Amino acid sequence: MSKPLGYFTSTMPGDGSYLDELQQQYGSTFEHLNKVEKFLLLQSIAQTLLGAEINVIGSTPSAEAVSTISPIIQGLYKRVTLADLLGLAEALVNQLKYQH
Repeated sequence: MSKPLGYFTSTMPGDGSYLDELQQQYGSTFEHLNKVEKFLLLQSIAQTLLGAEINVIGSTPSAEAVSTISPIIQGLYKRVTLADLLGLAEALVNQLKYQH
């Protein structure tokens, strides 16, 4: 069972924040969104966070990162199951949360 949004964020039921509005509309675990909608939301959040990080570190380190990650991505597409990709996504989110 999923934990409610407030477990992962600073939002509280009734606090009037945008996340609270989303919670009210789609459920505290976004149970009213289907898988495609959740993946699209996750993709958008990842793009926003990536853009913010690139603004901090600059474009040269970003280009180097693309060269490092490209072969990893190819391997993932060819050799890793969809279930393991979701687990990898969860692991990366947890690592990013605590990485300084």
